[in-house]
Formats: sequence, C-alpha cells, structure tokens
Amino acid sequence: MSGSEDNLEEGRRLALRLLTDRRADIIAMVAEEETPSSAFYAFLDMTRKTYISNYLDLLKSSIETDDLTDFLGDETFQSYSHAKNGFSMKDVLSVPSAVEKALVRLLSEMASSGDTSGNSALAASVIFSDILGQAETIRAESFTQTRDEVVRFYHSYQEEIDRFPSNLAATLDFSTLLLSAVKKCTELVGAERCAFFTRDLLTNDLHLEAANFDHTGVLDETGVRLDGEVVKKLVHKRKPVVVEGYPRSMPLVSALMKKLKTKTLVLVPLMVRGRNVGVMMMDNVRNPQMFTPETIHLAERFASKVAAAMENARLHGSEQRKLKETMALLEVSRLVTSTLDIDVLLSRLVQITADVCEVGKCSVYMYIEESGRFYPTATFGMFPASEWEISFSEGIMPEDLPAEEAEALLRYETVISDAHLSPFMLRERIEDTGVISLLLVPITSRDRLLGIMVLFYDRERDELESEDLNLVAAIAGQAAIAMENASLYEDLEMSYFSTVKALARAIEVKDPYTYGHSERVTQYAVAIARKLGLDEWALRNIKYAGALHDIGKLGIAKNILNKPGKLSEEEYLHVKSHPQMGDSIIEPVSFLKEPRDIILHHHERYDGQGYPDGLKGEEIPLGARILAVADSFEAMMSDRPYRSALDLHDAIAEIKDNSGTQFDPVVVQVFVETLIEEEAQAVAPEEAEVTGEVEAPPRTTKR
Repeated sequence: MSGSEDNLEEGRRLALRLLTDRRADIIAMVAEEETPSSAFYAFLDMTRKTYISNYLDLLKSSIETDDLTDFLGDETFQSYSHAKNGFSMKDVLSVPSAVEKALVRLLSEMASSGDTSGNSALAASVIFSDILGQAETIRAESFTQTRDEVVRFYHSYQEEIDRFPSNLAATLDFSTLLLSAVKKCTELVGAERCAFFTRDLLTNDLHLEAANFDHTGVLDETGVRLDGEVVKKLVHKRKPVVVEGYPRSMPLVSALMKKLKTKTLVLVPLMVRGRNVGVMMMDNVRNPQMFTPETIHLAERFASKVAAAMENARLHGSEQRKLKETMALLEVSRLVTSTLDIDVLLSRLVQITADVCEVGKCSVYMYIEESGRFYPTATFGMFPASEWEISFSEGIMPEDLPAEEAEALLRYETVISDAHLSPFMLRERIEDTGVISLLLVPITSRDRLLGIMVLFYDRERDELESEDLNLVAAIAGQAAIAMENASLYEDLEMSYFSTVKALARAIEVKDPYTYGHSERVTQYAVAIARKLGLDEWALRNIKYAGALHDIGKLGIAKNILNKPGKLSEEEYLHVKSHPQMGDSIIEPVSFLKEPRDIILHHHERYDGQGYPDGLKGEEIPLGARILAVADSFEAMMSDRPYRSALDLHDAIAEIKDNSGTQFDPVVVQVFVETLIEEEAQAVAPEEAEVTGEVEAPPRTTKR
C-alpha cells in the first residue's frame, strides 16, 4: 500500500472514530445560527439535536460501507421535501455546510492537542469535504429541479412578491400548493396566521384546506358559515373584507373572531375567471394595525395567483384521476386476457378497484343460483378478511338486504346502501372502521347475475362521485367477461381431462396390477410441482402427463407386463419402448402437445443413463424429472407380479439413495418434505409430537 493510500485509510479510521466517540462534541460545534430555523426541524417532526444526530449516522454509514447511495439519496429526498414545502435554498444548503465546518474545526483542535496526527486530520477533512461537498451539490440540484424559487437575498422584496405566485402556479399537488401558499402568505404579506378555504357553491359554507395554526375546536369541521353581508362582498362584489372589533351586523364572523381571539380579521376572495372558489383568511394578533390598504392590495394580488394555481391543481387532479382510471381499466383488460385463474384475477380486481376509488375495502361476492346466496370470494382492504367476513361464509341472501335494494340488484342495478342497514357490514365494526356507505355493483353476463362488487366508503351516499360509479360498473363488466371465460375454460378443461382419464383407464384394463397407479402418480407429481412454485399452466401439463405417462404400455404385450419373473433382455428392451409409443399415440391430440415431452422423457436419469435419449441433468424437462420421482415412488409402494410393495420408510430411503444419480436432488428434497408435511397433518398433534413417526399413505393395490 502506498503512502497516500496509508494516509487515506488513517483518515477514514479517524473519521469513523470521530463520528462514533465525539458525537456530542460535533453536535455542540454545529453553530445554531448557521443551521435552519426551528420550522425546518419541526417539519420533520424532529428536534435540531435529533436531526443532526441522524445526519451523522448516515454520514458514518456511508464512510463505513464506502457507498454514498443511501446518504445522497436521503439528501435528494430532503431537499425535494423542503423545497416543496416552502423552505428557502439557503436553509436547505446550510445543513451539509454547517456540519462540515463543525467536523473540520474539531479535527483541527484534535491535531493541535496531539490527539491525532496532522496528516490523519487532513485526510479525514478531505473525506468529509468530498462527501459533504457532493451532498451540497445534490441538494442544490434537487432544490432547483423541484422549485424555481427566487432567494430573497439576491432579489428585491418586490421582485419576490411578483414572482412567487407565478412559480406557485406550477405546483400541481393541491395540498402541497396550499401549504406553500400559507407559508408564503405569512412571509410576503406579513400575516401572523393564515388559512385557505374552498367555498361550497350552493351553501356558501367555507371548508378548511390548509392553515398554519391549531384550528381544533375553533373551526367547525362541517364548514365555516359567513354572514350574508360578508358573502355579498366576497362572492358578488369580489372584494376583500376587513372586519374590526365584533360588529353586531356580522354575528357569525364575530363569533369566529372571538374563538380565534383576534380583533381584526381579513377575508380575501379567491377568484378564478370572475368566479369565487374560496377565501384566504388572515390576522395578526400582535400587530393588527399592519393591514393597511397597501397590504390588502398586496394580499389581493397574492390571492389571485393562488386561486389560479388552485384551479391548475384542480384540473391537473381531474386529469390525473382520469389517467388513473384509464390505466386501471387497461390493467383490468390485460388481466382478463392474460389469466383464466378466476381467484387470481378477482384478487387483483378488488385491489385495483380499492386503489383507484380510494376506499378502505373492496370485495367480490359470487352468486350461486342453486343456493340463492352471495358468497365472499375475493377481498382487499384495511379490514382483515379473517376478522371481517368469516361470519359470512354461509352466504348472504338477497332477502337479507332491504327489499328495494334486493329488487334493484336482481334487476342488475347499482345500489348505494347505508352501513347500518347492510348485511355486508358487521354492526359492531361500523364505528371503528368509519364505514358509512356501501356501493353494490352487480356483475352480470347474458341476463344472469354472477355476483356483486362491494365497496366500503367513509362518505355519505350523496358524496359518492358519479365517476366512481361509472368506473366500478366498467370493472364489474370486465369481471363478468373474465368469470364467463373462466367458466367456459373450466368446462373445456373438464372435457379434455375426461378424455385423458378414459385413455388412462385403457392402460389399467390391460395391466390390472397398476390399477390407480396413474392417479396416484399424478397426485404426487402435482404436489411436488406446487411446492416448487410452478404456475397453473405447468401444473396442468404435469397433471395430463401424470395421467397418461404409461399410455405407451398399450403397445406392450400383456404377458410381458404381467410376467412374474425377471424379464429377458429382449423383453426389457420392448418395455423400454413404451415412452416412444406413448409419444406416438398422443401426437395427434393438439391439446396434449406440451405434456408429450414429459411423457417421452419420464424414464430419463439425472446421470444420463436413462432412456430413450440419455438426457442428463437439466437437459431433462423439469416436468419429466418430477414425474420420474413420483412414478418410481408409487411403483415402490405398490405390489407387482415380480415383487411385493415396500413400506414407506424403505421407499423414501430408496428415493434418497438414488438422489443425484437417477433423480434430480432438488425434486427429491421437495418430494420428501411434501410427504413429511402431509403425514404430519394426518397424525394427531399430540401423537406426532411423541412418536415423530410418519405413517404410509393409504393406497389401493390389486393383483
């Protein structure tokens, strides 16, 4: 290692020692006047000391791992968050600078006192300067990209007043927009308290959207009502209102001022294209005289820019919602065409619906005509299914609903139900879940009710948006198509599999000693495949291959199949031809194209000594490797003309002994684990704990 590398390593060790042992000294040296105001830390729900301590933890971790990814990523996120919430670039950039100054100062003191060498202190300083320099650059870049804010230090006060609302108009998130507007209102206009309200266009009630003070118990959650005189000025004359004292002509505003403990209140209209959309409210308890005509005029200019930005944010939010709904419908359409597993599809549909409609819970209930009941099939949301719908497992009858709702559902109409009257809601859970209304959307196909989608809302029925109803109806339509497709496919699958089973029976008629063999092999093979995590299509192929793996024995002479003694070499070669014969038999059957490879190669060996092609290891199709283990195990567990069946433990031992030679070791391990798990479930817990034994599974054997 060269001298410079030695110095660098010494500097690294010193840097880590400093961040570990001298934490308190570093924090004390970070000058408070060089770091942001307390609001900066309050935004993060931290004290200044906690914030700097956490910052030093991240810095230490980046030096220990020699990986700046997390540290610089956190710098980017912090700068982004603070920029979005109105803090200045000076505040954001001061953090790494102040920390670096404290670290360099402490290193200098340690070098002067002889606590460390000058070279080590210099190397550590270089490390800190490099990392924190990158942090400062990242913060500046992120801040600039997030908000093109003009720093007051470089511009005159009036320039910032003119420019800030224009920049504000580019903010498209409604909540972020109004939080920033509240903060800037206090900075630019000089108000002590500020709040923004949207206006109900029918009642003129004001609904709070953002404020910089604790409004609990002061502002009514249902909305703030204004006196007619005030409404006339704000809405019709589009002029600001300055209320001083507690005028009797304005009892509603006077009552509000008393709750706020203020003697001067300013209300400024938020105007968009000549239409009032809300109100900006301001006061200054300590300096009520500040609201001069010039200040009011400035507030009007500011409010007009905020109103324009609010409209932009509203339109953006509407477009974003439409985009979200469109993407949801596209995802639903993709699902419908990509899977025939109705459980998987419905589980994803309720998740998409809950997300796009912003509800606490969404469920699908299937309607079974034979019982005339709705049964819970898929659910997603904050209410765990184990606690929520367990009592509904016996189904819900249409008669359990209010009569008019049941009739509407059976006419395939959407229903909005009161939580207290709905059988889909547990009465004792209404209060703690906050559910108020339920939306019931029928899933229908060809004049037949297949089920319903149930959405659980924390809003009153008249607050549900028509967009939600249309969207859920569209999703329910897609769900109906999917359920119909799945039903048709299931019927087709049953028809196919009946054909397969009929062919398998033909084998057993010829070789009665193998009666039930194919069925048991299929069960073992499918169990292995499931534990390996194979998809439904692969499971289908293995199921068909298991049922037909010995179909080639139709071409083997009966006297050879049932011969009690050892086969001659010629006879054995004849028996070994059954995989190719099976392949030839099923070749014309198009839906068995993929299982053919499994059938053809199920007698290959992992070491390459098998037949018909001598494939080795992973050259052998996975389904064939699975079938080889299942087939051999079942054969060992069954009586044959030439030998008696083995017991379970001997059969397992034989399978294990041939792992890595005849059989794929991974498949063997999974199969043995599967057997042990299944047998453990079949034995009483107490007996299993005492004996630790695994009993042989029941089987049918015939000679």
